[in-house]
Amino acid sequence: MRILVTGGEGFIGKKLINKLKKEGHSVLSLDKNKTADIVTDLSQKSFKINKKNIGNIDYIFHLAAQSGGYYSLENSYIDGKWNCLGTLNIVKLAQKLKVKKLIYISSMAIYGNQKLTSEDYTPPSPISFYGVSKFTGELYTKLIYEHSNIPYTIFRLFATYGSGQDLNNKHQGILSIYLDQALNKDTIEITGSKDRVRELIHVDDVIDALMLSFSPETNNEIYNVSNPEYLTPEIIINKIGKVLGKNLNIKEIKGYIGDQTYITSTIDKLKKLGWMPKNNIEKGIKEFVNNI
Repeated sequence: MRILVTGGEGFIGKKLINKLKKEGHSVLSLDKNKTADIVTDLSQKSFKINKKNIGNIDYIFHLAAQSGGYYSLENSYIDGKWNCLGTLNIVKLAQKLKVKKLIYISSMAIYGNQKLTSEDYTPPSPISFYGVSKFTGELYTKLIYEHSNIPYTIFRLFATYGSGQDLNNKHQGILSIYLDQALNKDTIEITGSKDRVRELIHVDDVIDALMLSFSPETNNEIYNVSNPEYLTPEIIINKIGKVLGKNLNIKEIKGYIGDQTYITSTIDKLKKLGWMPKNNIEKGIKEFVNNI
């Protein structure tokens, strides 16, 4: 298969491309980063890619996005351009290329604060600009089937972590933010309450889920991608401390509007396809630490 991965130079994108290439696929990376095969800004109105320059594309994995709730609050205009207009541009590109399928990477942020979220029964209720823009991207993606009979799959990722994540980004990636601090000091500053409820998912398990996109069973379906372990910032920090052999303290600082306080999932739909997360939180932290 010939595959285009948008956001291919990012944390998840790089992992996905490596996996696809190992499976024998021909892969093009599209990103604003100059190391990509195709360097472009998806958020431009005049977005154009010449079909002759990229050849036939069978699948598009659309990962490129403004990918954090904090940054969507700081610059909601950029968030909207990247996640709404950027996704619309990819939908139009997929139609032009007549691809076999479009795979859209969404987020748990579309749910807001809800328990045991189900893809088919829990109504989206985003509380952040980021959640709104990612849900809008889902709606654009669904229209590709209605307008062009091109199937899609949507994956709603919960908080993803693992080796290769940017430890210097202090506003994205709950575990990486805590881990970076734990490597350098004994008191971890957290935004908001230490009792907020989260579910995390290791990046390797995410990649395994995304690889299911080639199955016709996933056509026009939406999937939560999570590990339903009950976690809070306090539990995560204690797990990090255990792996590092350190006693870590917690300092709560003021949170920000739109940060989810309680979000859990059901993953029955993916489990029916034979997928299960292989990395619990402690195993995942060890993998991250061992590869820094």
